[in-house]
Amino acid sequence: MRSLLSGPPGPPDRGGRSGRATPPLLADLSGQTLVHTRVAARGTWTVSGRGSVLSSRTQLLEGPALAPGTDPAVGLRDPRVVGARVLGAELPGDGTVRLSLGGAHGPFGLLAPPPWRLEGPRGARLVADEEGGISEVPAGAPVHGTEATLAAHAASRPSGIELRLLGRARERPLHPGDVVEELVSAGALEDEEFARRGPVLLARMVVRGELLAGFVVEGAFRAWSLSMPEVVEHIGTTWEAIGGRTPGPDMIAWFALTDAGREALGPAGPEALPPGMSGYDSPGVVGPFR
Repeated sequence: MRSLLSGPPGPPDRGGRSGRATPPLLADLSGQTLVHTRVAARGTWTVSGRGSVLSSRTQLLEGPALAPGTDPAVGLRDPRVVGARVLGAELPGDGTVRLSLGGAHGPFGLLAPPPWRLEGPRGARLVADEEGGISEVPAGAPVHGTEATLAAHAASRPSGIELRLLGRARERPLHPGDVVEELVSAGALEDEEFARRGPVLLARMVVRGELLAGFVVEGAFRAWSLSMPEVVEHIGTTWEAIGGRTPGPDMIAWFALTDAGREALGPAGPEALPPGMSGYDSPGVVGPFR
């Protein structure tokens, strides 16, 4: 359901104008890390670690932490933004969205003037039009972690490419870049194919209990306490937000091998597959690579 935001006014901005109360989707950005930025003719996209995407025609950086003389416009994989933590988010009275960020060189701000769009998990959206009017669409039902999808994943059997990924996880936790590499080896070419097959491969192994999702902190793997549907929804949402073959280390999650994963490898591991079969029965393979 679409709703126009009014509500009580927020604190005045630096020009003395009253800001709006911060909508939940925008407030939820606080505490998240920004993992990717991309730029095209249509505008700029900034992606958070939980798969939210802020898009606008332009996004500008401000603050004393920025080096003098540098371009304030956010660029592709901008090192000033990627890895920064969102300290807060607000809507000044003119409809501009401002993110307060903490980076390696101190705090700074990211500004997106209207029109802009913030998309979150499960179809949630917050949109500013040309005049700064704000509308909101709340989150709906799961998109990637539906009951039917989870049941299909649970009933699946490891494909050749999945066994190869599990084999990699014997040495260290997997990250999405490992999946990208295996898809390249299996013949994937288009960004759409990576975006479609990558999250499905990870979700199948997670749902079957062969991989455990978490993050690597100071060299040690720490499992998440999220439910299985939440993990699958996160994988799909965040890969889709980052796009194509871009996901890599410290994006989305890390994945540790479990006892079930070691059992799945067993005598039917990738080393037992006939030559050329690594991607043969991988989900989503079509055409000459099937």
